[in-house]
Amino acid sequence: MEPRTGALTIGLSLVLALLPAPHALPAESSAVKAAVQVTNDVDPLRAHSSPQIAVNPTNGELVIVEANVRGDRACTTYISVDDGRSWFRGGDLMQEPYLDCTLGAEYGPYATLEFSEDGTLYVAFVGSEFLDRARDDTPRHIFVARSDDSGRTWETNMAFEAPADDEDAADNRRPVIAVDPTNSDFVYLSWMSKGAGVLAASSDGGRSFSAPTPAIDTDERVYQARLAVDDEGVVHAVYPSGAFDAEEPTVRPVRYRRSTDHGESWSEPKIIEPGSAGFFFNRKHQLAADPDTGSLYFTWYGTTEELPDHEDDNEIFVRTSTDGGDTWSDRITVNDDASSESTQHYDPGIAIAPNGRVDIAWYDFRNSPEPEKLPEEFAPPFNVGGFTDVYYSASTDQGRTWEENVRVTDRIIDRRIGVWSNNVHSHYNVGIASTDDTVYFAWQDSRAGDDVTNSEDIYFASLHRDSETAVTASSGGEARPWAMGAAGLLLGMGVAMVLATLVVRRRAAPSAT
Repeated sequence: MEPRTGALTIGLSLVLALLPAPHALPAESSAVKAAVQVTNDVDPLRAHSSPQIAVNPTNGELVIVEANVRGDRACTTYISVDDGRSWFRGGDLMQEPYLDCTLGAEYGPYATLEFSEDGTLYVAFVGSEFLDRARDDTPRHIFVARSDDSGRTWETNMAFEAPADDEDAADNRRPVIAVDPTNSDFVYLSWMSKGAGVLAASSDGGRSFSAPTPAIDTDERVYQARLAVDDEGVVHAVYPSGAFDAEEPTVRPVRYRRSTDHGESWSEPKIIEPGSAGFFFNRKHQLAADPDTGSLYFTWYGTTEELPDHEDDNEIFVRTSTDGGDTWSDRITVNDDASSESTQHYDPGIAIAPNGRVDIAWYDFRNSPEPEKLPEEFAPPFNVGGFTDVYYSASTDQGRTWEENVRVTDRIIDRRIGVWSNNVHSHYNVGIASTDDTVYFAWQDSRAGDDVTNSEDIYFASLHRDSETAVTASSGGEARPWAMGAAGLLLGMGVAMVLATLVVRRRAAPSAT
Protein backbone atom coordinates (compact mmCIF):
# COMPACT_ATOMS: atom_id res chain seq x y z
CA MET A 1 0.00 0.00 0.00
CA GLU A 2 1.27 3.49 -0.83
CA PRO A 3 2.21 5.40 2.36
CA ARG A 4 -0.06 8.33 1.59
CA THR A 5 -2.91 5.98 0.68
CA GLY A 6 -2.46 4.10 3.94
CA ALA A 7 -2.37 7.30 5.96
CA LEU A 8 -5.50 8.58 4.28
CA THR A 9 -7.29 5.29 4.82
CA ILE A 10 -6.33 5.17 8.49
CA GLY A 11 -7.33 8.77 9.09
CA LEU A 12 -10.70 8.49 7.38
CA SER A 13 -11.40 5.11 9.02
CA LEU A 14 -10.84 6.59 12.45
CA VAL A 15 -13.13 9.51 11.65
CA LEU A 16 -15.90 7.33 10.25
CA ALA A 17 -15.67 4.98 13.20
CA LEU A 18 -16.51 7.81 15.59
CA LEU A 19 -19.05 9.76 13.58
CA PRO A 20 -22.63 8.51 14.19
CA ALA A 21 -24.64 7.26 11.26
CA PRO A 22 -27.25 9.81 10.21
CA HIS A 23 -30.74 9.10 11.55
CA ALA A 24 -29.49 5.97 13.33
CA LEU A 25 -31.46 4.58 16.23
CA PRO A 26 -29.76 4.83 19.63
CA ALA A 27 -27.71 1.79 20.44
CA GLU A 28 -28.55 -0.06 23.61
CA SER A 29 -26.14 0.44 26.49
CA SER A 30 -22.96 -1.59 26.36
CA ALA A 31 -23.96 -2.81 29.81
CA VAL A 32 -27.15 -4.41 28.43
CA LYS A 33 -26.91 -8.05 27.46
CA ALA A 34 -28.39 -9.03 24.08
CA ALA A 35 -32.09 -9.83 24.05
CA VAL A 36 -33.10 -13.46 24.58
CA GLN A 37 -36.38 -14.95 23.39
CA VAL A 38 -38.15 -16.57 26.34
CA THR A 39 -41.20 -18.17 24.75
CA ASN A 40 -40.51 -20.87 22.14
CA ASP A 41 -44.01 -21.20 20.72
CA VAL A 42 -44.09 -21.84 16.93
CA ASP A 43 -47.83 -21.32 16.47
CA PRO A 44 -48.10 -18.52 13.90
CA LEU A 45 -51.13 -17.13 15.73
CA ARG A 46 -49.36 -16.94 19.10
CA ALA A 47 -49.72 -13.73 21.08
CA HIS A 48 -47.67 -13.75 24.27
CA SER A 49 -48.38 -10.68 26.35
CA SER A 50 -47.87 -8.77 29.60
CA PRO A 51 -44.81 -10.52 31.09
CA GLN A 52 -43.78 -9.94 34.69
CA ILE A 53 -40.45 -11.08 36.15
CA ALA A 54 -39.08 -11.83 39.64
CA VAL A 55 -35.80 -13.08 41.08
CA ASN A 56 -35.64 -15.72 43.82
CA PRO A 57 -33.81 -14.07 46.75
CA THR A 58 -32.44 -17.38 48.00
CA ASN A 59 -30.76 -18.73 44.85
CA GLY A 60 -30.95 -16.06 42.10
CA GLU A 61 -33.24 -18.06 39.82
CA LEU A 62 -35.40 -15.93 37.51
CA VAL A 63 -39.09 -16.51 36.81
CA ILE A 64 -41.34 -14.90 34.21
CA VAL A 65 -45.10 -15.23 34.08
CA GLU A 66 -46.93 -14.29 30.88
CA ALA A 67 -50.21 -14.85 29.06
CA ASN A 68 -50.89 -16.19 25.57
CA VAL A 69 -53.98 -14.25 24.59
CA ARG A 70 -54.47 -16.46 21.55
CA GLY A 71 -53.70 -20.15 21.15
CA ASP A 72 -54.06 -21.97 24.47
CA ARG A 73 -54.95 -18.69 26.30
CA ALA A 74 -53.02 -19.87 29.34
CA CYS A 75 -50.91 -18.08 31.91
CA THR A 76 -47.50 -19.75 31.97
CA THR A 77 -44.22 -19.45 33.88
CA TYR A 78 -40.67 -19.75 32.54
CA ILE A 79 -37.55 -20.33 34.66
CA SER A 80 -33.89 -19.45 34.11
CA VAL A 81 -31.06 -20.86 36.22
CA ASP A 82 -28.24 -19.20 34.24
CA ASP A 83 -29.01 -15.51 34.71
CA GLY A 84 -31.41 -15.34 31.78
CA ARG A 85 -29.22 -16.88 29.07
CA SER A 86 -31.71 -19.73 28.60
CA TRP A 87 -35.28 -20.46 29.75
CA PHE A 88 -37.46 -23.51 30.28
CA ARG A 89 -41.15 -23.80 31.00
CA GLY A 90 -42.27 -24.16 34.61
CA GLY A 91 -45.01 -26.38 35.93
CA ASP A 92 -48.67 -25.82 35.09
CA LEU A 93 -50.10 -23.36 37.57
CA MET A 94 -53.65 -23.47 36.13
CA GLN A 95 -55.94 -26.31 37.10
CA GLU A 96 -58.90 -28.05 35.49
CA PRO A 97 -61.38 -26.88 34.40
CA TYR A 98 -60.29 -23.22 34.73
CA LEU A 99 -57.70 -23.16 31.96
CA ASP A 100 -58.58 -19.88 30.24
CA CYS A 101 -56.45 -17.07 31.69
CA THR A 102 -57.08 -14.45 28.99
CA LEU A 103 -60.80 -14.42 28.34
CA GLY A 104 -61.41 -11.33 26.24
CA ALA A 105 -57.69 -10.39 26.05
CA GLU A 106 -58.30 -7.29 28.12
CA TYR A 107 -55.16 -5.23 28.57
CA GLY A 108 -53.71 -7.07 31.57
CA PRO A 109 -52.44 -7.85 34.00
CA TYR A 110 -53.47 -11.41 33.46
CA ALA A 111 -51.02 -12.59 36.10
CA THR A 112 -48.61 -11.03 38.60
CA LEU A 113 -45.96 -12.65 40.77
CA GLU A 114 -43.82 -12.01 43.82
CA PHE A 115 -41.26 -13.94 45.89
CA SER A 116 -41.24 -13.90 49.67
CA GLU A 117 -37.96 -13.58 51.57
CA ASP A 118 -37.82 -17.34 52.10
CA GLY A 119 -38.03 -18.04 48.35
CA THR A 120 -41.72 -18.95 48.16
CA LEU A 121 -43.18 -17.78 44.86
CA TYR A 122 -46.74 -16.48 44.60
CA VAL A 123 -48.66 -15.92 41.36
CA ALA A 124 -52.12 -14.34 41.12
CA PHE A 125 -54.10 -14.90 37.93
CA VAL A 126 -57.62 -14.98 36.55
CA GLY A 127 -59.12 -18.27 35.38
CA SER A 128 -62.26 -19.24 33.47
CA GLU A 129 -63.70 -22.35 31.91
CA PHE A 130 -63.83 -22.77 28.16
CA LEU A 131 -67.60 -22.44 27.99
CA ASP A 132 -69.85 -22.02 25.00
CA ARG A 133 -70.99 -18.65 26.25
CA ALA A 134 -70.49 -15.02 25.39
CA ARG A 135 -67.49 -13.44 27.02
CA ASP A 136 -69.60 -11.32 29.36
CA ASP A 137 -71.55 -14.38 30.52
CA THR A 138 -68.55 -16.53 31.45
CA PRO A 139 -67.65 -16.39 35.17
CA ARG A 140 -64.07 -15.37 35.91
CA HIS A 141 -62.42 -16.45 39.13
CA ILE A 142 -59.30 -15.24 40.93
CA PHE A 143 -56.57 -17.78 41.77
CA VAL A 144 -53.33 -17.75 43.73
CA ALA A 145 -50.65 -20.36 43.11
CA ARG A 146 -47.62 -20.87 45.36
CA SER A 147 -44.38 -22.70 44.69
CA ASP A 148 -41.41 -23.68 46.84
CA ASP A 149 -39.16 -24.47 43.86
CA SER A 150 -39.28 -21.32 41.69
CA GLY A 151 -42.29 -22.53 39.72
CA ARG A 152 -41.39 -26.11 38.88
CA THR A 153 -44.37 -27.35 40.91
CA TRP A 154 -47.43 -25.50 42.18
CA GLU A 155 -50.11 -25.53 44.84
CA THR A 156 -53.06 -23.61 43.37
CA ASN A 157 -56.05 -22.28 45.31
CA MET A 158 -59.11 -20.31 44.30
CA ALA A 159 -58.95 -16.94 46.06
CA PHE A 160 -62.34 -15.74 44.85
CA GLU A 161 -65.12 -17.71 43.18
CA ALA A 162 -67.46 -15.66 41.03
CA PRO A 163 -71.08 -16.67 41.78
CA ALA A 164 -72.53 -18.43 38.75
CA ASP A 165 -75.85 -16.59 39.10
CA ASP A 166 -74.24 -13.16 39.39
CA GLU A 167 -74.85 -11.03 36.33
CA ASP A 168 -71.41 -9.52 36.90
CA ALA A 169 -69.64 -12.86 37.37
CA ALA A 170 -67.53 -12.17 34.30
CA ASP A 171 -66.31 -8.86 35.62
CA ASN A 172 -63.33 -10.01 37.71
CA ARG A 173 -59.97 -9.25 36.16
CA ARG A 174 -56.41 -7.92 36.50
CA PRO A 175 -55.27 -9.51 39.79
CA VAL A 176 -52.24 -7.93 41.50
CA ILE A 177 -50.45 -9.64 44.40
CA ALA A 178 -48.34 -8.26 47.27
CA VAL A 179 -46.52 -10.29 49.95
CA ASP A 180 -45.49 -9.15 53.43
CA PRO A 181 -41.66 -9.13 53.36
CA THR A 182 -41.47 -9.83 57.10
CA ASN A 183 -44.12 -12.55 57.32
CA SER A 184 -45.14 -14.39 54.16
CA ASP A 185 -48.27 -15.75 55.84
CA PHE A 186 -49.80 -12.40 54.93
CA VAL A 187 -50.61 -12.06 51.24
CA TYR A 188 -52.78 -9.38 49.64
CA LEU A 189 -54.76 -9.15 46.42
CA SER A 190 -56.23 -6.32 44.42
CA TRP A 191 -58.38 -6.72 41.32
CA MET A 192 -61.17 -5.13 39.30
CA SER A 193 -64.67 -6.38 40.10
CA LYS A 194 -67.87 -4.93 38.69
CA GLY A 195 -65.92 -2.04 37.28
CA ALA A 196 -64.22 -0.97 40.51
CA GLY A 197 -61.22 -1.89 42.63
CA VAL A 198 -61.51 -4.44 45.45
CA LEU A 199 -59.08 -5.84 48.02
CA ALA A 200 -58.69 -9.20 49.79
CA ALA A 201 -56.22 -10.53 52.37
CA SER A 202 -54.78 -13.91 53.36
CA SER A 203 -53.23 -14.91 56.68
CA ASP A 204 -52.32 -18.48 55.67
CA GLY A 205 -49.80 -17.90 52.91
CA GLY A 206 -52.30 -17.38 50.09
CA ARG A 207 -54.28 -20.58 50.58
CA SER A 208 -57.49 -18.71 51.42
CA PHE A 209 -58.59 -15.09 51.31
CA SER A 210 -61.11 -12.83 52.95
CA ALA A 211 -64.17 -11.71 51.03
CA PRO A 212 -63.33 -8.81 48.70
CA THR A 213 -64.00 -5.33 50.02
CA PRO A 214 -64.07 -2.04 48.10
CA ALA A 215 -60.78 -0.19 47.86
CA ILE A 216 -62.56 2.84 49.31
CA ASP A 217 -65.44 2.88 51.82
CA THR A 218 -67.64 5.32 49.93
CA ASP A 219 -69.92 5.28 46.93
CA GLU A 220 -67.23 6.94 44.87
CA ARG A 221 -66.05 4.74 42.04
CA VAL A 222 -62.35 3.92 42.07
CA TYR A 223 -59.98 2.14 39.74
CA GLN A 224 -57.87 -0.83 40.76
CA ALA A 225 -55.48 -0.27 43.66
CA ARG A 226 -51.80 -1.11 43.45
CA LEU A 227 -50.36 -2.53 46.66
CA ALA A 228 -47.02 -2.64 48.47
CA VAL A 229 -46.08 -3.94 51.92
CA ASP A 230 -43.29 -2.23 53.86
CA ASP A 231 -40.71 -3.53 56.34
CA GLU A 232 -43.15 -3.19 59.25
CA GLY A 233 -45.96 -5.15 57.57
CA VAL A 234 -48.01 -2.05 56.73
CA VAL A 235 -50.04 -2.41 53.53
CA HIS A 236 -50.06 0.64 51.26
CA ALA A 237 -52.44 1.27 48.35
CA VAL A 238 -52.71 3.88 45.59
CA TYR A 239 -55.57 4.16 43.10
CA PRO A 240 -57.16 6.66 40.68
CA SER A 241 -60.62 7.75 41.72
CA GLY A 242 -63.60 9.61 40.29
CA ALA A 243 -66.27 8.96 37.70
CA PHE A 244 -65.04 6.84 34.81
CA ASP A 245 -68.14 7.10 32.66
CA ALA A 246 -68.87 10.82 32.91
CA GLU A 247 -70.05 12.52 29.74
CA GLU A 248 -67.70 15.45 30.25
CA PRO A 249 -63.94 15.10 30.86
CA THR A 250 -63.35 14.59 34.55
CA VAL A 251 -60.07 14.94 36.38
CA ARG A 252 -59.30 11.73 38.29
CA PRO A 253 -56.93 12.25 41.23
CA VAL A 254 -54.82 9.44 42.68
CA ARG A 255 -55.53 8.64 46.33
CA TYR A 256 -53.51 6.82 48.96
CA ARG A 257 -54.53 4.64 51.93
CA ARG A 258 -52.75 2.24 54.29
CA SER A 259 -53.62 -0.57 56.66
CA THR A 260 -51.71 -1.43 59.83
CA ASP A 261 -53.88 -4.46 60.72
CA HIS A 262 -53.39 -6.72 57.70
CA GLY A 263 -56.14 -5.18 55.63
CA GLU A 264 -58.93 -5.26 58.19
CA SER A 265 -59.19 -1.46 58.29
CA TRP A 266 -57.74 1.38 56.25
CA SER A 267 -56.72 4.98 56.83
CA GLU A 268 -58.76 7.82 55.41
CA PRO A 269 -57.95 8.31 51.72
CA LYS A 270 -55.92 11.35 50.73
CA ILE A 271 -55.00 12.74 47.35
CA ILE A 272 -51.30 12.43 46.51
CA GLU A 273 -51.51 13.25 42.78
CA PRO A 274 -53.98 15.69 41.15
CA GLY A 275 -54.35 13.41 38.13
CA SER A 276 -55.69 14.13 34.67
CA ALA A 277 -58.62 13.31 32.44
CA GLY A 278 -59.07 11.91 28.96
CA PHE A 279 -58.08 8.54 27.60
CA PHE A 280 -54.93 8.41 29.73
CA PHE A 281 -56.18 8.77 33.28
CA ASN A 282 -53.19 7.55 35.23
CA ARG A 283 -53.37 3.99 33.98
CA LYS A 284 -50.78 1.36 34.83
CA HIS A 285 -49.73 3.03 38.07
CA GLN A 286 -47.33 1.05 40.28
CA LEU A 287 -46.32 1.18 43.94
CA ALA A 288 -43.18 -0.28 45.53
CA ALA A 289 -41.85 -0.32 49.09
CA ASP A 290 -38.20 -0.60 50.09
CA PRO A 291 -38.12 -3.70 52.36
CA ASP A 292 -35.30 -2.22 54.45
CA THR A 293 -36.22 1.47 54.84
CA GLY A 294 -39.96 1.42 54.21
CA SER A 295 -39.67 4.22 51.65
CA LEU A 296 -42.51 4.19 49.10
CA TYR A 297 -42.24 4.84 45.37
CA PHE A 298 -45.30 5.59 43.25
CA THR A 299 -44.81 5.64 39.46
CA TRP A 300 -47.25 6.10 36.60
CA TYR A 301 -47.57 7.61 33.16
CA GLY A 302 -49.67 10.63 32.38
CA THR A 303 -49.72 14.20 31.22
CA THR A 304 -48.87 17.42 33.02
CA GLU A 305 -52.23 18.91 32.02
CA GLU A 306 -55.41 18.24 33.94
CA LEU A 307 -57.63 18.28 30.87
CA PRO A 308 -55.49 17.25 27.90
CA ASP A 309 -56.77 16.97 24.37
CA HIS A 310 -56.23 13.85 22.30
CA GLU A 311 -52.68 14.86 21.41
CA ASP A 312 -51.51 13.70 24.81
CA ASP A 313 -47.83 13.89 25.67
CA ASN A 314 -47.37 11.16 28.25
CA GLU A 315 -44.33 11.11 30.53
CA ILE A 316 -43.11 8.70 33.22
CA PHE A 317 -43.54 10.22 36.69
CA VAL A 318 -42.59 9.23 40.21
CA ARG A 319 -43.41 10.46 43.71
CA THR A 320 -41.61 9.28 46.85
CA SER A 321 -42.56 9.02 50.51
CA THR A 322 -39.85 8.45 53.13
CA ASP A 323 -42.21 8.67 56.13
CA GLY A 324 -44.58 5.78 55.54
CA GLY A 325 -47.01 7.64 53.28
CA ASP A 326 -47.60 10.70 55.47
CA THR A 327 -46.01 13.07 52.97
CA TRP A 328 -45.00 12.71 49.33
CA SER A 329 -42.38 14.40 47.21
CA ASP A 330 -43.13 16.60 44.24
CA ARG A 331 -43.81 14.87 40.94
CA ILE A 332 -40.55 14.09 39.12
CA THR A 333 -40.23 13.17 35.44
CA VAL A 334 -38.09 10.08 34.89
CA ASN A 335 -37.75 10.10 31.09
CA ASP A 336 -35.08 12.56 29.98
CA ASP A 337 -36.72 13.53 26.67
CA ALA A 338 -39.67 15.37 28.18
CA SER A 339 -38.94 18.38 25.96
CA SER A 340 -39.99 16.34 22.91
CA GLU A 341 -43.62 17.07 22.13
CA SER A 342 -46.24 14.36 21.58
CA THR A 343 -43.82 11.55 22.41
CA GLN A 344 -45.53 8.78 24.32
CA HIS A 345 -44.10 6.88 27.28
CA TYR A 346 -46.18 4.04 28.76
CA ASP A 347 -46.43 1.30 31.36
CA PRO A 348 -43.61 1.85 33.86
CA GLY A 349 -42.45 -1.16 35.83
CA ILE A 350 -40.59 -0.59 39.09
CA ALA A 351 -38.22 -2.68 41.23
CA ILE A 352 -36.07 -1.97 44.27
CA ALA A 353 -32.66 -3.59 44.64
CA PRO A 354 -31.54 -4.87 48.06
CA ASN A 355 -29.13 -1.93 48.30
CA GLY A 356 -32.02 0.54 47.94
CA ARG A 357 -31.49 1.50 44.29
CA VAL A 358 -34.81 2.20 42.54
CA ASP A 359 -35.14 0.92 38.95
CA ILE A 360 -37.88 1.90 36.49
CA ALA A 361 -38.40 0.66 32.90
CA TRP A 362 -41.11 1.60 30.40
CA TYR A 363 -42.25 1.43 26.77
CA ASP A 364 -40.97 4.48 24.88
CA PHE A 365 -41.85 5.99 21.47
CA ARG A 366 -38.95 8.46 21.24
CA ASN A 367 -37.30 6.61 18.34
CA SER A 368 -40.49 5.90 16.40
CA PRO A 369 -40.28 6.96 12.73
CA GLU A 370 -44.00 7.64 12.80
CA PRO A 371 -46.26 8.83 15.61
CA GLU A 372 -48.63 6.63 17.47
CA LYS A 373 -52.24 7.23 16.46
CA LEU A 374 -54.38 8.31 19.36
CA PRO A 375 -58.18 8.10 19.56
CA GLU A 376 -60.47 10.98 18.77
CA GLU A 377 -62.81 9.60 21.38
CA PHE A 378 -62.85 6.81 23.93
CA ALA A 379 -63.53 4.03 21.47
CA PRO A 380 -61.57 1.36 19.60
CA PRO A 381 -59.01 1.10 18.10
CA PHE A 382 -57.50 3.12 20.96
CA ASN A 383 -53.80 3.83 20.52
CA VAL A 384 -52.36 2.03 17.49
CA GLY A 385 -49.24 2.10 15.37
CA GLY A 386 -45.83 3.54 15.96
CA PHE A 387 -42.69 1.81 17.19
CA THR A 388 -41.51 1.36 20.77
CA ASP A 389 -38.36 0.58 22.67
CA VAL A 390 -37.90 -0.33 26.31
CA TYR A 391 -36.02 2.35 28.25
CA TYR A 392 -34.62 2.32 31.78
CA SER A 393 -33.48 4.70 34.49
CA ALA A 394 -32.44 4.41 38.13
CA SER A 395 -32.19 6.50 41.27
CA THR A 396 -29.66 5.98 44.05
CA ASP A 397 -30.88 8.86 46.24
CA GLN A 398 -34.45 7.77 47.06
CA GLY A 399 -35.97 9.17 43.89
CA ARG A 400 -34.65 12.71 44.10
CA THR A 401 -32.59 12.42 40.91
CA TRP A 402 -32.63 9.94 38.03
CA GLU A 403 -29.88 8.70 35.77
CA GLU A 404 -29.58 9.23 32.05
CA ASN A 405 -32.05 6.95 30.27
CA VAL A 406 -30.69 3.72 28.78
CA ARG A 407 -32.18 1.94 25.79
CA VAL A 408 -32.71 -1.73 26.72
CA THR A 409 -34.15 -3.20 23.52
CA ASP A 410 -31.71 -4.27 20.80
CA ARG A 411 -34.20 -3.49 18.04
CA ILE A 412 -37.27 -1.29 17.87
CA ILE A 413 -40.69 -2.97 18.20
CA ASP A 414 -43.31 -2.51 15.47
CA ARG A 415 -46.60 -1.78 17.21
CA ARG A 416 -48.60 -1.77 13.99
CA ILE A 417 -48.78 -5.54 14.43
CA GLY A 418 -49.41 -7.81 17.40
CA VAL A 419 -51.95 -7.55 20.21
CA TRP A 420 -50.49 -4.41 21.78
CA SER A 421 -53.14 -2.41 19.94
CA ASN A 422 -55.25 -3.29 16.89
CA ASN A 423 -58.50 -3.49 18.89
CA VAL A 424 -56.96 -5.87 21.46
CA HIS A 425 -54.93 -3.43 23.56
CA SER A 426 -53.18 -6.21 25.46
CA HIS A 427 -50.16 -4.99 27.42
CA TYR A 428 -49.09 -4.33 30.98
CA ASN A 429 -46.19 -2.66 32.79
CA VAL A 430 -42.71 -3.64 31.62
CA GLY A 431 -41.46 -6.57 33.68
CA ILE A 432 -38.49 -5.62 35.86
CA ALA A 433 -36.60 -7.19 38.77
CA SER A 434 -33.38 -6.13 40.50
CA THR A 435 -30.37 -7.30 42.45
CA ASP A 436 -27.56 -5.08 43.70
CA ASP A 437 -25.55 -5.45 40.48
CA THR A 438 -28.08 -6.49 37.83
CA VAL A 439 -31.45 -5.34 36.49
CA TYR A 440 -33.65 -7.82 34.61
CA PHE A 441 -36.27 -6.87 32.01
CA ALA A 442 -39.10 -8.72 30.24
CA TRP A 443 -41.34 -7.33 27.51
CA GLN A 444 -43.63 -8.37 24.64
CA ASP A 445 -42.13 -8.06 21.16
CA SER A 446 -43.51 -8.40 17.63
CA ARG A 447 -40.17 -8.88 15.80
CA ALA A 448 -41.11 -12.38 14.63
CA GLY A 449 -44.63 -11.40 13.55
CA ASP A 450 -46.19 -9.73 10.53
CA ASP A 451 -49.46 -8.07 9.57
CA VAL A 452 -51.00 -11.46 8.79
CA THR A 453 -50.11 -13.50 11.87
CA ASN A 454 -49.71 -10.58 14.34
CA SER A 455 -47.48 -12.84 16.44
CA GLU A 456 -45.89 -11.61 19.67
CA ASP A 457 -43.27 -13.26 21.87
CA ILE A 458 -41.71 -12.56 25.25
CA TYR A 459 -38.14 -11.26 25.29
CA PHE A 460 -35.65 -10.76 28.11
CA ALA A 461 -32.51 -8.71 28.67
CA SER A 462 -30.36 -7.78 31.63
CA LEU A 463 -28.25 -4.76 32.51
CA HIS A 464 -25.18 -5.22 34.68
CA ARG A 465 -24.24 -2.30 36.89
CA ASP A 466 -20.76 -3.43 37.92
CA SER A 467 -19.01 -0.63 36.01
CA GLU A 468 -19.45 3.09 35.56
CA THR A 469 -20.72 2.59 32.03
CA ALA A 470 -23.67 0.64 33.34
CA VAL A 471 -25.37 3.78 34.58
CA THR A 472 -24.39 6.28 31.89
CA ALA A 473 -23.95 4.40 28.63
CA SER A 474 -26.90 5.52 26.50
CA SER A 475 -25.57 6.39 23.08
CA GLY A 476 -27.83 7.84 20.44
CA GLY A 477 -28.19 9.18 16.95
CA GLU A 478 -26.94 12.58 18.03
CA ALA A 479 -23.18 12.86 18.37
CA ARG A 480 -21.85 13.53 21.85
CA PRO A 481 -19.65 16.64 22.18
CA TRP A 482 -16.65 14.54 23.19
CA ALA A 483 -17.16 12.33 20.15
CA MET A 484 -17.30 15.31 17.83
CA GLY A 485 -14.17 16.73 19.42
CA ALA A 486 -12.36 13.42 19.10
CA ALA A 487 -13.53 13.07 15.52
CA GLY A 488 -12.24 16.53 14.71
CA LEU A 489 -8.92 15.75 16.34
CA LEU A 490 -8.57 12.51 14.42
CA LEU A 491 -9.63 14.19 11.19
CA GLY A 492 -6.88 16.74 11.70
CA MET A 493 -4.43 13.96 12.49
CA GLY A 494 -5.47 12.08 9.36
CA VAL A 495 -5.04 15.14 7.15
CA ALA A 496 -1.72 15.90 8.79
CA MET A 497 -0.54 12.36 8.14
CA VAL A 498 -1.48 12.65 4.47
CA LEU A 499 0.30 16.01 4.09
CA ALA A 500 3.38 14.72 5.89
CA THR A 501 3.49 11.72 3.60
CA LEU A 502 3.26 13.92 0.52
CA VAL A 503 6.10 16.13 1.77
CA VAL A 504 8.30 13.13 2.49
CA ARG A 505 7.64 11.64 -0.93
CA ARG A 506 8.35 14.95 -2.68
CA ARG A 507 11.67 15.30 -0.88
CA ALA A 508 12.62 11.72 -1.55
CA ALA A 509 11.66 11.76 -5.21
CA PRO A 510 14.61 11.89 -7.73
CA SER A 511 14.96 15.11 -9.74
CA ALA A 512 13.93 15.09 -13.37
CA THR A 513 16.71 14.78 -15.97
